[in-house]
Amino acid sequence: MVKPPRSYVRTVAIVAGAAVAFAALLFLPPVDRALGGLFVRSADGATVADYPERLDAQLTRHEWGYVDYSHIPACLEQALISVEDKRFLLHGGIDPIALVRALAQDAQNDHADHGGATIPLQLARMILEIPRRQPSALAELASQLRIMRASLIVEHDDPKQKILELYLNGVYLGRGATGVAAAAEAYFHVPLQRLDEAQCIYMAGLPNNPGRFGADPAGDAAMARYRHVIATMVRNGYLTARRAAALDGVQLFGAQ
Repeated sequence: MVKPPRSYVRTVAIVAGAAVAFAALLFLPPVDRALGGLFVRSADGATVADYPERLDAQLTRHEWGYVDYSHIPACLEQALISVEDKRFLLHGGIDPIALVRALAQDAQNDHADHGGATIPLQLARMILEIPRRQPSALAELASQLRIMRASLIVEHDDPKQKILELYLNGVYLGRGATGVAAAAEAYFHVPLQRLDEAQCIYMAGLPNNPGRFGADPAGDAAMARYRHVIATMVRNGYLTARRAAALDGVQLFGAQ
């Protein structure tokens, strides 16, 4: 077997390293926000800017209520970040580590959703009202690029606390409930501020599959998701193993 010349190997290594370095720089928060500033004047920039007003009107129309960030339980915020976007406070809208991992897993199994969507990316999809299923691969690529651009606009326009506030008020959580205030009543029949730690953790798992979990809140799928959120919180330092074991035994919906 003929080995490639060392100069060729070195050139390939340099090019690959430069590509990785460029990608890393591209996804640094300051760079992301600078790019978002360039996109603000686009049509999607106007859509992002109008979203808080549209969301407030939607929640008022359905009498669901809008919750300010200061009234969102800390346990809910921690659980959501842990399971959906553990580097939320570090990235600028797009998490290159999660994106690369998801792409690698997709290459092995293109029939499963492996994640990679940060909270800003999920919020951008909600704002633009882009369906998850697209008619073609080209349409899917175009929609993903548009969502990425909008997520950069979101990060440029709003601080992290506001992004969480908009996401938690606008996300559909099953049982006909949009936003965490409506979901607290729909699942546990209490105001959001009265949720206990276990209920907060359960709610943080709902965005993954609200239709399925909402149809059977105490079912195996929903409870498996609840335990998955707990496991991520242990890995990410939000819970001790002892506290996690206690939460694992909580009966959220009475006898099961």
